[in-house]
Amino acid sequence: MRRRVGLPPGFSVGGAVRHSVWRNVFHLVGGFRVVGSAPYEAMVVVANHQSHADTPALIAAFPAPYKPVVVAAGDYWFDDPWKARLLKLAIGAVPVRRHGGGGYESLIEGATEVLGSGSSLLVFPEGTRSTDGRLGRFRSGALRIAQEFDVPIIPVAVVGTRELLAKKGRLTPGPVEVRVGHPVNPHELTDMAPLVAQIEGMLAAGPPVPSRSRTWRVLRNHMSGPAGMAGAFGWGFAEAVSLPVTSEMYLVLVAAAHPRRVLPAAGFLAAGSVAGILVTRALTARGERPPAPLTTPAMRSRAAADLAAAGARGIWRQALNGVPVKVYAAEAGAAGVPAGPLAVHALGARGARSIVVGAVVGAAAGAAAPVLRRFYGPYLAAAGVTFAVGLGLVVRRWSR
Repeated sequence: MRRRVGLPPGFSVGGAVRHSVWRNVFHLVGGFRVVGSAPYEAMVVVANHQSHADTPALIAAFPAPYKPVVVAAGDYWFDDPWKARLLKLAIGAVPVRRHGGGGYESLIEGATEVLGSGSSLLVFPEGTRSTDGRLGRFRSGALRIAQEFDVPIIPVAVVGTRELLAKKGRLTPGPVEVRVGHPVNPHELTDMAPLVAQIEGMLAAGPPVPSRSRTWRVLRNHMSGPAGMAGAFGWGFAEAVSLPVTSEMYLVLVAAAHPRRVLPAAGFLAAGSVAGILVTRALTARGERPPAPLTTPAMRSRAAADLAAAGARGIWRQALNGVPVKVYAAEAGAAGVPAGPLAVHALGARGARSIVVGAVVGAAAGAAAPVLRRFYGPYLAAAGVTFAVGLGLVVRRWSR
């Protein structure tokens, strides 16, 4: 008799948190990639078992709406209340008995709890972790469960977890890959052999491929060609005219994806900045002030005072005082500072600052390249928040 299967539970906060946390953990320790996809319905997922990292990898592979739940050995994972609570929190598991009889009945109880709520059931048919990477004997309990509940059974190969965290071994950073096979109607099977064959084929496809951030790939390709240098020139120009984002943020946000191109970009950034300074000076001298968002009267007073005291050399003081360079450019136009000397001193001041920042960014990006390749999106978010906070503090300082 067919047992009751619930509707897929849809989005859940707990499942989404587990999925996101484990996915980022794997990216952090070496990279993570999923090959293939599964139907969105309650199903039985069978996978090879090499490491305690297998279950987190499977949770990271299936989006939260699938809400995959693993059955875990009750005598190992649920023998201590604190360990049981931690397991529930980290991966959401239900216990089954491995010894002393009643194993299949216990599996049925766990499956009723999981599949009955519409979630997918994760089963390791080998029962224990492999010590040499070879598949052990697949017990038929998972197939019987799929037949009794009339849900698809899908084979999955987890690759790289044994190297990451071997049985009785230490954590060794490296990439992990989850390869999803083709779902099978369980009523078409008489044993586990076709599922084993799929998993063996996926395991034979080779070692896991280190993951790469899509954002990182796009920006690295951008920086590899002339568009990267044109972008640097344009950013420097825009900041010297109106853009309220410092020119060096181009190096931090964009050029860091290609550390070897950071210093050349710094040179184009300085050139663009000088061109923008001259344009802003010329416009202001004609009485046409470009928009200058996030600037204050105190900033303009400081720039005017520096230029009045030192002429074109006054722009050197901009490098450290937090006043935007466009303010110096506008005040130079208002004060009639000659374009030639202003261009010379602007090139020296802006060039020195860009090269110093570029050297720091290039060195840091080179050292952090293995992490940036996988986490460029979060890196951009962190850099953006840091800049926004710093900009707020600067504006506040010059608003007093």
